[in-house]
Amino acid sequence: MGICAGGAIVEDLDENLADLRLMLLLGCPIAVVLVGVSSWWLSRLAMQPVYQSYQYMEQFTADVAHELRTPLAAMEATIEADLRLHQKSEGAPSPNRETITVFQRQTVRLSRLIKDLLLLSRIDRRELAGQHKPCCLNNLVSDLVEELAFLAVEADVKLSLKIQVQQPVYILGDEGQLYRLVSNLISNAIRATPEGGQVTVILDRVDPYALIQVQDTGVGIALEDQARIFDRFYRVEQERSRRTGGSGLGLPIAQAIAQMHRGSIQVKSELGKGSVFTLRLPLQ
Repeated sequence: MGICAGGAIVEDLDENLADLRLMLLLGCPIAVVLVGVSSWWLSRLAMQPVYQSYQYMEQFTADVAHELRTPLAAMEATIEADLRLHQKSEGAPSPNRETITVFQRQTVRLSRLIKDLLLLSRIDRRELAGQHKPCCLNNLVSDLVEELAFLAVEADVKLSLKIQVQQPVYILGDEGQLYRLVSNLISNAIRATPEGGQVTVILDRVDPYALIQVQDTGVGIALEDQARIFDRFYRVEQERSRRTGGSGLGLPIAQAIAQMHRGSIQVKSELGKGSVFTLRLPLQ
């Protein structure tokens, strides 16, 4: 009887252990899934106020920029009319002319800043889809180098173009947006280069990408700043940016447009030795 009772107890224990193993095998995956789903739901719930705040900030920026366009346009028209009036009154004293000129310059700068903010707002809202069609990068970079030559001459910087492909390079994109992108890169390079320096624009292709490189012999960018130059309103040199009228939005706009075209922008730079910005865009 003792042996039979002991055997029954052992069998009951084995059955309980088997049930426990089955519960663990089934329960652990279910518990992991439940924990994962709960964590995802709680994190999404916790992020909703942050996301709503970001949306409110975007809306506020767009609304303010939009509302400022009308009074700024009126100010620009008034200043231009006043300047023309001073020009017509030859020989008459104009003690306020210099002040009006300063107002005009700052108004143009503010107007440009508002346009950049509106553009970034439209990009954030995905309202700037544009019409993507075949664009010839050969023509685009050639036109830009020709049009920005005056800016290089004013800065006493040599601007040159190197096209390292035999055939035209085509991509699918919005030509106006691509023009803005490459123009920002070249303009920034010219402003960052001291007198007597050089800026070189290179067009090449490495399948499946078209490459546009903007090389300069400028002041360079410190390693700790390179990760932040695409942040909005971030300026590496505050004094130089104020002098040249930079707002810290040129590179963020360029990066946003590149991403809209499924491309990317990388930078290699060293202090005192210049910078190289490389734009990669998928070929058509």
